[in-house]
Amino acid sequence: MKKLLGYIVILVIIAAAVIGGKKVIKLKQEKEAKTPVAVAYNMSVKTMKPKLSNVSLTLPYLALTKSNDDVKISSRISARIKYIVKSGQRVKKGETIVRIDDKELKTQLESLNLNIRSLKSQLNSKLIALKNLKNTHERTQKLLSVKGASQEEFDAEVTRIEAAKSGIDTLKFKVQELRANRASIDNMLSYATIKSPVNGIVTRLANVGDIAMMGKPLISISAKSSSYLLVRLPSDTNAKAIIYNKKVYPISALNTTYNGLLEYLANIDESLTSNQTINIDVVIYSGSGYKLPHDTILNRNGKSYVLALVGDKAVPKEVSIVANGEQGVVVKGVSANENIVVAKQDILLKLLSGIKVRAIK
Repeated sequence: MKKLLGYIVILVIIAAAVIGGKKVIKLKQEKEAKTPVAVAYNMSVKTMKPKLSNVSLTLPYLALTKSNDDVKISSRISARIKYIVKSGQRVKKGETIVRIDDKELKTQLESLNLNIRSLKSQLNSKLIALKNLKNTHERTQKLLSVKGASQEEFDAEVTRIEAAKSGIDTLKFKVQELRANRASIDNMLSYATIKSPVNGIVTRLANVGDIAMMGKPLISISAKSSSYLLVRLPSDTNAKAIIYNKKVYPISALNTTYNGLLEYLANIDESLTSNQTINIDVVIYSGSGYKLPHDTILNRNGKSYVLALVGDKAVPKEVSIVANGEQGVVVKGVSANENIVVAKQDILLKLLSGIKVRAIK
């Protein structure tokens, strides 16, 4: 009896729960029926019509200023440096920039001059002796004709004259040799004072007291004349020209590389100090084409698309990018009668879901 009563109580509770659940569902359905239906509004976007026109696209880069008149100064003699200008100093053409110790050269020069004077004195003595020999020989020849002198005496004088001439020739050769050495020392002394060949700014590569070695640079001078720009670009950059200070300059490939970058040269008509880094714009496209803003391009899976407005829908259309610069992109695959959506990437992606679109004029 007790078990039966328990079963009856459980059944009553279940029935009450079912009836209560139905009432809750009914009330919720009535509430939802009274809730207003959400209205799907059109998304407003900006559009543009492509226009075929002359286009110039650029990319910002850095260039290094150089000069055809830049020089590195080396010494032609090996000696200690007595004076050298400071780094950063601006020098003028013809200004003394290095002095090399020339004491040893001057000592050699003085010794050569003494030797030359000594040889010239010996030469003069031998010339006088030769003259006397010749005079004596003339008298001997006259005496020989009247048998007042012997043939042996005559022949001995000839031998002495020839020996004197040979000695004189030897002395003359030595004098010439010493004079050539003196000219060489004079020439080397002229290198002891080094003057700047150009106007520019100095970079010192040695110090006072150092030994200047022949061929080793002592000073580098950055000139402000014959300036050009050294431009380094990636190999995939289709460079046409550069723009500096609102002027367009053609560039020439140097057929050299630096850290994997191709090097180009642009001659400019301004005087710039060498080895400065300056901002330039590299012209990567110049010609007729359809230029679009970056915000018209949707990139998906390695392909490029624009969204063309057809009715109230944005329809994707694949395009090929000819050039991509700071001012926008030049593309193929669009026409002047299309309305192209201009929006950020997230908006363009959202429009692909089929949302209705309204163009903003």
